Amino acid sequence: PGGPGGGPGGGPNRPPRRRGGRRRRGTYEEPVAQDVSALKADVIRVNSGSTVKDVAEYLGVAVPEVIKKLMGLGEMATLTQTLSDDAIQVLADEFDKKIEIVTAAEDQHADPEYEDAEEDLVPRPPVITIMGHVDHGKTSLLDAIRETDVAAGEAGGITQHIGAYQVHKGDKVITFLDTPGHEAFTAMRARGAQATDIAVIVVAADDGVRPQTREAVDHAKAADVPIVVAVNKIDKEGAQPDRVRTEMTQLGLQPEEWGGDTMFVDVSAKTRQGLDDLLEGLLLTAEVEELTANPDTEASGTVIESKLDPGRGAVVTVLVQRGTLKIGDAIVAGAHWGRVRAMSDYTGKRVKTAGPAEPVEVLGFDTVPEAGEFARVVENDRRARQIANERANRLKLEAQARRHGIKTSLANIFDRGGDVKELNLVLKADVSGSLEAFEDEIAKLPQEEILVSIVRSGVGGITESDINLAAASDAIVMGFNVRPVGDAAALADREGVEIRTYSVIYRAIEELRDAMQGMLAPETVEDVVGEIEVRETFRASKIGTIAGCMVTEGKVTRGAKVRLIRDGSVIHDGEIGSLRRFNDDVREVLQGYECGIVLANYQNVQPGDTMEVYETRQVERTLS
Repeated sequence: PGGPGGGPGGGPNRPPRRRGGRRRRGTYEEPVAQDVSALKADVIRVNSGSTVKDVAEYLGVAVPEVIKKLMGLGEMATLTQTLSDDAIQVLADEFDKKIEIVTAAEDQHADPEYEDAEEDLVPRPPVITIMGHVDHGKTSLLDAIRETDVAAGEAGGITQHIGAYQVHKGDKVITFLDTPGHEAFTAMRARGAQATDIAVIVVAADDGVRPQTREAVDHAKAADVPIVVAVNKIDKEGAQPDRVRTEMTQLGLQPEEWGGDTMFVDVSAKTRQGLDDLLEGLLLTAEVEELTANPDTEASGTVIESKLDPGRGAVVTVLVQRGTLKIGDAIVAGAHWGRVRAMSDYTGKRVKTAGPAEPVEVLGFDTVPEAGEFARVVENDRRARQIANERANRLKLEAQARRHGIKTSLANIFDRGGDVKELNLVLKADVSGSLEAFEDEIAKLPQEEILVSIVRSGVGGITESDINLAAASDAIVMGFNVRPVGDAAALADREGVEIRTYSVIYRAIEELRDAMQGMLAPETVEDVVGEIEVRETFRASKIGTIAGCMVTEGKVTRGAKVRLIRDGSVIHDGEIGSLRRFNDDVREVLQGYECGIVLANYQNVQPGDTMEVYETRQVERTLS
């Protein structure tokens, strides 16, 4: 099945190869994942943000039928109205179709052409991300490693941008990413881009674990990458490396020397103590990961940072992850495209090519792509412009659909029933005491069936970093006596993340408890409404066995569920097919009256049997 962006009629994802100005039917330049999935006859790939008309074409049904179904579900929709993912899934279920909803971000990573043959893969340098609390020496440590003085040029000694650098250890090369915070790190994960292989958490030995340290660990765990802890400033008076190890253990990182699986290295950026041990540890970790890439193909990678330079235009730092990027290549990153006019490495030196795990600054994009966007080389400018425009349109449609759609929120968690067994939270509070009380109350909630997972907790306002993490983890942000700061509220609105703020902790716990109860699967309760004694049986050629009965307790109704009991054992569980008094069909017979009963699809009824009439109902469960 096709559709817009790979939809009905082939779409722009399958461009025809042109030879001599003539189109060769059925021959394509660039196979994409959609073509592979289309071979699965029972699964239809549907673009997120599709319109009513698109969905009808995907599902192979008439547009009026789709509109009719939507009206039956209480939704009035026009031909060009975008539908939420939930609405598309409901329509597919109504028409008995199996679908897979694909977002624009997912489509960028689903190209089967990226499956390289084993013989084409060669070892590549590891990509290391340096993370940690402000002023714990992240950039100074990197300076010491690469023997430069980047920190001296920073405003106030604080990193203001994302840097990407390479260092050599013997004949090995290591690529480092130095981040000012962790927003881009999570943004990359939220968009599906794996930009780093190993995360190095820098902790000052004289300061210990701080809020941003916890934040860094949260992000590294969320990205599911190996973690190495660099205990910096061990040369300073008051340094306590063992205290750092103890505090990091509380964050779930157990040192190897204490029987755990996390590597801890004591270093000093000032005296260069332990730097060789750190580099050897990183190379050893990378060797275990067996990092490889194919350098002999079209380049693809991740946008690390981007900015608009008044003199040079869009300046984009790209980390090449596969293939070799060359001057003159047509490149596309999300809804942005361009031709590589110039490239320079991390030292500012002009280069003509860049291979796997090599960061380069690229000039030539039409506009500025966001950090974390997936970048890839295509055959020509025309194709790059086409893909970028298509992506821009899809993102616009998805944004419209998201405004009508449903994200995780306490209000709709009830509707998701047994499908959800974990409730992710990001907690923020005004002071550490309130935060501790918040966490303690949550820990008291029964979690045998529903797990409440706190993906991050911290003191201070709700930041964009919190929203990015919540979006990546499908979490709800809960704040106690705090409010969103900066553009956090606008970002939450764009990402569909719910922010709940409270001034009374117990109100928050009450809403959480209600949400957890809504996630419990309902319990089926059975009520016995009547008992019947079989006095005699009769045979009728067209009807079968008729049981002459007396209602001894309660009542019996036509079509009710019934169990046939003989000598204390249940021998049949079914329904009452016919209920009569004398010669008349009746709806119900009360206690103390006789009646004739025919069981649906069952004839073996004997005098002396008893029948138990019962009803079942769904009851909402409550937490213990």
